[in-house]
Amino acid sequence: MSNVTDVLNDIDNNVAYYNPSEDTSGKKYATINEGSYEATVSKLTIKKDIVVKSQYLSDIFEATYKLDDKNHSDLKGREVKSKGYFRFKSPDKTKHPNLEDNQGNNKGYMIFAEACGFEMKKDKQGRYLLPMVMESDIAGNPVTIKVVHDKWTDQSGEQRVTPTAINVFKSKRKVDTPITEDELPF
Repeated sequence: MSNVTDVLNDIDNNVAYYNPSEDTSGKKYATINEGSYEATVSKLTIKKDIVVKSQYLSDIFEATYKLDDKNHSDLKGREVKSKGYFRFKSPDKTKHPNLEDNQGNNKGYMIFAEACGFEMKKDKQGRYLLPMVMESDIAGNPVTIKVVHDKWTDQSGEQRVTPTAINVFKSKRKVDTPITEDELPF
């Protein structure tokens, strides 16, 4: 059991200060301006079988993009998250009897997949078969993203701004990817 002296000693050893003259967070967390940026895909989160508007079945793909350090040295190491890319699926009527097909609203997902290096091909009916994009397929791929400011209010009533990627395009630049041990022929 601790005595009063031990408790007071612990308090003295756990002193912490905030020194504004040593604050470097302003540079590290400066807001990313709206505009177009060269980036690479760094992460992909997939939410599967989401019912949208009580009417459609979709997988939602949320990409995170790392800004290119060479083109944006003032934003070195920074990442921007995307809005979700919806991949509407034909619902299995035995599992989802009240849901409808929504193939006409997959254009955003198709653009995302193309920007990440997938090639789309039309079938005889004029439709495009959309791939199931996985993080391992696209991580490190170069893209160009359009960033806008998503404005919102926090719990204390403060206005906040989150840079968000709303569009993604195929980049003209190439990224050197190191060969992994699995890719070596010997």
